[in-house]
Amino acid sequence: MARAIQFCEIAHHLNDDAKLSSNEIRIQDFFREVEIDYHQVAILLNCLVPAKKKLRVCIDRTEWDFGKTQFNILMIVVGYGDFQIPLYWELLDDNSGNSSTQDRKNLLELCLSILDKERIGYIVGGREFIGHSWIKYLKDKGIRFVMRVPKHHTITRPDGTVIKIGELKLKVDKALILKN
Repeated sequence: MARAIQFCEIAHHLNDDAKLSSNEIRIQDFFREVEIDYHQVAILLNCLVPAKKKLRVCIDRTEWDFGKTQFNILMIVVGYGDFQIPLYWELLDDNSGNSSTQDRKNLLELCLSILDKERIGYIVGGREFIGHSWIKYLKDKGIRFVMRVPKHHTITRPDGTVIKIGELKLKVDKALILKN
């Protein structure tokens, strides 16, 4: 109802019998003292996605700047159709740069602890989410994936021919399915 996240504004919408300053102190105490179990939050959020549909799992890394402080966040978002919901996220230790394969595995394992692998239609990731160990991990888990690959990367075809992605002259909204 407050339409603001400032404690002083939210305090207006709590206990009318208490002083405004008391409500504000209660809000501050809550955020200072309460430990939020994010796994339980993810379980709750998982209840919002369709139970019988194949889901799209998007993995992405983003950087947020707050003043001079930079936050590097690895996220897993689950969705179906136009509906998307962040399920898990991890603040990475470094201030900027890519996530490691182990960071991705750890986050996906958390996701798989509440989301049955059979519900995942596929995982989508950008150019950052490539690499032999990561792709092997997904294949070993039996999880289908769609990853954007940089133009300068190469593909070795079954006949041994090596070709750069850029030489394939792919068009926007067209995918190339590579098996094995």
